[in-house]
Amino acid sequence: MKRHLWTILSERIAYQNPWIRVIEYDVLRPDGQPGLYGVMDAGHNAGVVAVDEQARVALLHEFVFPVDRFLWQIPSGQFRDEGPEAAAARELREETGIVARTWTPLGVAHLSAGISTQETHLFLAKDLSIGEADREPTETMTMVWIPLEYAVHMCLRGEITDAVSVIGLLKAFLWTEKDWLERG
Repeated sequence: MKRHLWTILSERIAYQNPWIRVIEYDVLRPDGQPGLYGVMDAGHNAGVVAVDEQARVALLHEFVFPVDRFLWQIPSGQFRDEGPEAAAARELREETGIVARTWTPLGVAHLSAGISTQETHLFLAKDLSIGEADREPTETMTMVWIPLEYAVHMCLRGEITDAVSVIGLLKAFLWTEKDWLERG
C-alpha cells in the first residue's frame, strides 16, 4: 500500500484502550530506507465556543491529567459514533448545562497531524439556555463567563494554551467581528 511517496509494508496495533489506539507501520520512507512510523488514533474532537447575548464565552477551568495542571478550555470532547455537531451539543450540555439553539460551524483543524489522525470540529453556539451540567466523574472543572474579546487576549498572552480552545476562540472572535462589520 502507498501513501504518496511512502510504502506501507505492514501495520499492527501496538497499543489500544477504550480512548486511544496506536498503530505502528513498517514503511519504506520516501528516501527508500526502511522505517517505523507510529500513529495515534484518538477518535475526533468537537469543541464549542458558547457566546451569550452579552458577548461572553463559557470557559472551563479544568484539571487536565496528562499535563498535571488546570487549563482554561472551551467545552470539548472526543467522539466516534456520532456526528460532529451532535457531539458538540452533547459536550456543551454535559460540561456546562448549556443548550444552544443556533450553531455555526467554524471549521476543522488537525491537532497534531505528524503523529495523530485526530481532528477537531469547532462550532460557535448562540441563543443559549442554561441548565445543570452532567459531568463525568473524572471531570474536575469550574465554568466561568468571560468576555469573548478578553478570552482572545488570554490566548495571545499565553494564558489559554489548549489548542482546541485557542483555535476555537480566535475563529469565533473573527466570525463574530465579521458579522458585526457586515451589520455596521
